[in-house]
Amino acid sequence: MDGSCNIVVVVFLWLLTLSNVDLCICRTSYEVQCLPSERDALLKMKSHLSDPSNRLTSWSLHANCCSWVSVVCHNITGHVLELHLTTPPPLQFGGDDLYETLMFGGEVHSSLLDLKHLNYLDLSSNYFGGMQIPGFLGSMKSLTYLNLSHAGFGGSIPLQFWNLSNLIYLDLGGNYLEGSIPHQIGKLSNLQYLDLGGIESSLSIPRQIGNLSNLQYLDLGDNQFGGSTPHQIGNLSNLINLHLGYVENLQWVSALSSLQHLELIDLNLSNTFDWLQDLHSLPSLRELHLLGCDLNHHFEPSTLNFSSLAILHLSDSELGTSLIPNWVFQLKRLVHLQLNSNGFQGPIPVSIQNLTLLQHLDLSDNQFNSSLPDWLYSFSHLKSLILSQNHLVGAISMNVGNLTSLVTLDLNGNLLEGSIPTSMGNLCNLKKLDISNMKCNQQISQILKILSERCVSHALEIFYMSDSQLSGHLTDQIGLLKNLVQLDLSQNSIQGALLDSLGNIKSLIYLDLWNNTFKSAIPISFGNLTSLMYLDLNENQLEGNPFKILGSLFEPLLLKERVYDYSSNLGLITSIDLSNNELYGEIPTELTRLKGLHFLNLSNNHFVGQIPQNIGNMKSLETMDFSRNHLTGEIPPSMLKLSFLSMLNLSYNNLMGKIPTGTQIQSFEASSFVGNYDLCGPPLNNCSSNSSSNKEEEVHHVKGINWFFVNMAFGFIVGFWAVVGPLLYSSSWKYAYFQFIDRMWYKLQYRCCW
Repeated sequence: MDGSCNIVVVVFLWLLTLSNVDLCICRTSYEVQCLPSERDALLKMKSHLSDPSNRLTSWSLHANCCSWVSVVCHNITGHVLELHLTTPPPLQFGGDDLYETLMFGGEVHSSLLDLKHLNYLDLSSNYFGGMQIPGFLGSMKSLTYLNLSHAGFGGSIPLQFWNLSNLIYLDLGGNYLEGSIPHQIGKLSNLQYLDLGGIESSLSIPRQIGNLSNLQYLDLGDNQFGGSTPHQIGNLSNLINLHLGYVENLQWVSALSSLQHLELIDLNLSNTFDWLQDLHSLPSLRELHLLGCDLNHHFEPSTLNFSSLAILHLSDSELGTSLIPNWVFQLKRLVHLQLNSNGFQGPIPVSIQNLTLLQHLDLSDNQFNSSLPDWLYSFSHLKSLILSQNHLVGAISMNVGNLTSLVTLDLNGNLLEGSIPTSMGNLCNLKKLDISNMKCNQQISQILKILSERCVSHALEIFYMSDSQLSGHLTDQIGLLKNLVQLDLSQNSIQGALLDSLGNIKSLIYLDLWNNTFKSAIPISFGNLTSLMYLDLNENQLEGNPFKILGSLFEPLLLKERVYDYSSNLGLITSIDLSNNELYGEIPTELTRLKGLHFLNLSNNHFVGQIPQNIGNMKSLETMDFSRNHLTGEIPPSMLKLSFLSMLNLSYNNLMGKIPTGTQIQSFEASSFVGNYDLCGPPLNNCSSNSSSNKEEEVHHVKGINWFFVNMAFGFIVGFWAVVGPLLYSSSWKYAYFQFIDRMWYKLQYRCCW
């Protein structure tokens, strides 16, 4: 009994000790302070960076730098170990202009050298204006991870880099580098990941690259390297992933026994008859991507034994034939087949049905001209079917309901016609459905009934059915598609009111109802669409003041001066098009809080009031069209801040005063400002004191009548008949007139004589 108690006590004490250790570690991690010297080094670095979105607001003098955003410290010593200063990729509707406002720029300062323990540095996806990659980075020998990709660096690769003997990961891809790849690259013996893709170098690949025996990932794609590819690449026995471009032969590939992923870009293998045999000898190859290649199609091996190949991506290539090569159909283990943009013609080949394991089939952007074959509906494992931008005809069969694993169905841009089968509602896993550009001739209410009453409504996130000859009215069933993220019903003949139930789809990011015949006010429920990033209601017959409804979207979209939250869509609405409706009201100041907006079109409505004075805060604006409204007042000077603005139209309003002077505004033509008769200054006429008379003259000219000449003609006619008329009807006037002429003639003669 005592022994048992002792065991219990020992176990209890052990657990208690364990918990105290964990508690100590957590407390230490939480309370760890960075070193003042390293904090000062980071602050100096920040002072040399440009940070237009204030992403580094947490980097302040009196704060613990271990708690700063993008900084990782050692949880005991407090040394700065990692700097994550990348700019995450833009959201789908974020727009390039918005993305540029998030990038870091400026100068990478040498104060980084004071971070003696830094092992991870990521400056990727920024823009440093073509500056040379700092050579001092080559002195930071503690670095194991260095990512400078797509950061706007230029010049040559610093020779000092090859002193970074501890590097495991090096990515310099997507910059504007020039010169050769130094042969000293072979000294980085620990390197496992090397990306030099897209650096636009035209010089050769050094043979010393074959010394990187630990390399697992190598990207030399999207370059125009001179000379031949060194056969020493075949020495990289641990290589798993290889991206290459502009090589002339593949004879060295067969030695890469561990290779699983091979991507070849812009290869000219038209004179090479055994390229397929070279690839065939790779025992571990799982993915093969041939993009923009010129391939010899005459070599057709009788048998292929790609025992591991699961993914084949062959696109934008020249095969010398309009038919899919027969060797493709021998790849019985394929789960992913992508053959887009190759100019293939004729019917969809029946031999595809032999690839029974297919989960992804993409034949888009070709010239297939058959109907959808019945055997296609037997692919029960198919998750993605993309046949867009072909010349397919006929109807969608009821058998489409057999494709129960489908996640993506894209048939847009074909010549399909007929009704949407009710069985489509049984595709319970379907997330994306694009059946635009078909001759449907169906009521929108019937489509919504199919999609909302069955299980497809639970998964559907993207629904495109633009330009499909839809008619009728929306029904409240549209609100049952609660997971929709993108909805496009543009270029149809849908009429009636926009329904409140649309506002129930709170996940909507993209809404396009352009070019229908909706006639109503914008529903109050639209204020619930706080995730909205793209809104197009152009060319309808909408009425009322849209800003009373949409104004509720502006407040949560306010960025203020907080750190940018990349996980949220707030503040990222990029496009609003309300043009060609019957909308009215004033443009509210709150609209200018949409700092991510780059397309704004309010033209051809009845908006009144002034352009908001702080419209210059919308620095991402690329297109702004306020034409053909009833706006008054002056053009705000803050508009000069819109440096990305490439299209501006303020014509045919009642604007007045002088057009603000600046390079951006004056770059637009006069047509952007015409029809504002109290507006002056370049590119219109210069402002002057007689601007009112110029205004009247311009008004008369616009109406097609110049009243100066009309009044002159009228005066001539009245004066002529006032003199000549009495002479015709009165003898006494006629006698007096000619007597007066005789006297004047006599006097003239008399004066001439003297």
